[in-house]
Amino acid sequence: MYRWKTTKNILVDTDEYFDNNWSNFNHISQYAPPNPKWNSNRPIRFEDVDLWEVISEASGGLGVYAAWCPYDEFYIVTNAKSIVAEFSGIDANKRLEQYLIKNKIHYPRS
Repeated sequence: MYRWKTTKNILVDTDEYFDNNWSNFNHISQYAPPNPKWNSNRPIRFEDVDLWEVISEASGGLGVYAAWCPYDEFYIVTNAKSIVAEFSGIDANKRLEQYLIKNKIHYPRS
C-alpha cells in the first residue's frame, strides 16, 4: 500500500497526506499525488520536497522516506522526528540500502 507524508507529518505530527477521493479509484496510477521531477540547476535538498513516499516506518519516529513531489533520487532516514541521514544522486538507493543494513533498519524490497 502506498502512503505519503508531508514534511510536517514526518517531523512534527503523526498525520499522513490523504485525499478523500482516493476511495473512488481502483489503482494507484489513478489516485497518486502528482510527482513532477526535480528540475533545478542544483541538487535537491530536504527543504525542497513537499511530499514524501513512505518507504518504511517503525515506532519512535524511525522512518525511511523517498522524495515524491518533486521526485528525485533523494531519501531521508529519521529517528525521533529528526533527520539522521540523507542520500541523493545516482547511487542514492544503493547507499541507502547499505546504511539500513548496517544499522539494522527494516528495508522492504519491491
